Amino acid sequence: MTFFFRQMRPLVESGYVYICQPPLFTTEVGKEKVYLKDEAAKTAFLAEHPNHKNEFNRLKGLGEMDFGELGETTMDPRRRTLLQVSVEQAAIADEVLSILMGDDVEVRKHFIQTNAKDVRFLDI
Repeated sequence: MTFFFRQMRPLVESGYVYICQPPLFTTEVGKEKVYLKDEAAKTAFLAEHPNHKNEFNRLKGLGEMDFGELGETTMDPRRRTLLQVSVEQAAIADEVLSILMGDDVEVRKHFIQTNAKDVRFLDI
């Protein structure tokens, strides 16, 4: 987002920049693999399948998915979830990146300490 915000801002301002959102969870129903977008989709799935005993795997992102899974879940126009990037979101991403990658150690340290409690699903 920062690249587009800094280098191609008119694309962001015109609403042409989108983020493909991969699913967060996968499970199996019989021999079929089921992908679920988020916690809400997982909750809805469990409500529809109250006897579902299989475990859910949490996908950590695009790096955990193979080519076929990416094509099926994230790139297929019939199934993918696209999030349109707004100028405000891109500006926030630009600001955060500048803080985290900038030269001011005290500002970076303060940002990390202030926001650490808000981090979820961090893989250590």
